[in-house]
Amino acid sequence: MGEFVRHLKPTSKDVGAFDALDRSRAENFLFGNSHADALHFDPIMSSLLESERDEYASCEDYRSGYASAYAGDMDNVDDLGTSSSVRQEMYNPMYFVAEGLDGYGSSTPAPHWRIRTGIQQGDTSLTTELNLALALKANPAVKDVDFATVWGQAHTTAERTGSSTANFISWVRDCCS
Repeated sequence: MGEFVRHLKPTSKDVGAFDALDRSRAENFLFGNSHADALHFDPIMSSLLESERDEYASCEDYRSGYASAYAGDMDNVDDLGTSSSVRQEMYNPMYFVAEGLDGYGSSTPAPHWRIRTGIQQGDTSLTTELNLALALKANPAVKDVDFATVWGQAHTTAERTGSSTANFISWVRDCCS
């Protein structure tokens, strides 16, 4: 298993994966607002940076402003008054489709889902996509889930044959017929 991970599932992101210490990830921009293009949004990272401040200070590339930057971003709202935590829930499909989460039943999920992921993608673990597929299959409002992990492919447009666009269009047509 270790060799598999080292060769086919190496991580592609540093600590803080989606919420970069320097606010440089696409997700930081996703949770920005009209006052700041990119904001921190991970309360766990914020808490760790505060509670482990002395430990992290011994690291060569640690910046003393990290903890305060995270803490300052946690309570930001957008122009509609929506907090970052609510916007994160709105962005996360699991919040709406997985029984036991607060958003379950508050919306109607699409009846058909197609999920493709490359086995070699290192942006998220395979369990992320698998958990979504399983939650969708367990959701009574979902009719079908077409899930596949594709060997030899990375993060996006993973297909066994053909182009991702043509395959997706064909899948939509099949669902609608």
